[in-house]
Amino acid sequence: MYQPSSNQSYYASYSKSFQPSAEAFPLAANNEQIAPEETTNHEIGAKLDFFNGQVSSTASLFRIERRNIKSIDPATNRLIPIGVQRTDGLELTLAGDLTGGWKIWSGYAYLDAKITESIARDAGQPLQSKQPSLTPRHSANLWLTKTFANGYRAGAGVNYVADRFANPGNTVTLPGYTTIDAMLGYQAQKFELQLNLNNLLDRKYIVSGHGTSPNLNLPGAPRNAQLTARVKF
Repeated sequence: MYQPSSNQSYYASYSKSFQPSAEAFPLAANNEQIAPEETTNHEIGAKLDFFNGQVSSTASLFRIERRNIKSIDPATNRLIPIGVQRTDGLELTLAGDLTGGWKIWSGYAYLDAKITESIARDAGQPLQSKQPSLTPRHSANLWLTKTFANGYRAGAGVNYVADRFANPGNTVTLPGYTTIDAMLGYQAQKFELQLNLNNLLDRKYIVSGHGTSPNLNLPGAPRNAQLTARVKF
């Protein structure tokens, strides 16, 4: 960590971890010698504060390498040796209090992920050079809220996720999607009420999936509302 002044700091980190194979599936005579999954992470980043600390921004660059990746095919219950996956990424955030009662939260992530070493195949396709399943190249979010007089506030946000592949063989693509949310709130000294409106446009989308099968995918929630009340005693 290097902090040349109170409003800026920089860091670099390196880490390595191991996960025993038996944590993901039961050991048997045909898999007891399987090596543990190894994860290596290199990362550099920075944090900058503006307007006397009212607004903060962060940026990080990283490379994550995972070796001996394994998964279970839900259709056959067989072990899939994925191999080695490398992910180069960038993450940016901006958050803080703006003028006039406005607040902002925002973020962006870029992931360049690839299977760099593999002898396995999925859906007839070699896994080497394929993009890992359920890994969007781009994702972003933005939330803005406005606080009014007498304890009232309102806000809206947008969330974006780019295309992803549903399976390791990259034969099925889950389309990218954008959802819009909103909120209304009221806060008194000992009472708070908030109404969240999610997926305002009732967008139909696939939010996630199993990851090893092209057919086991999870649809996103339709338009819905959530009312929350909090009381302090």
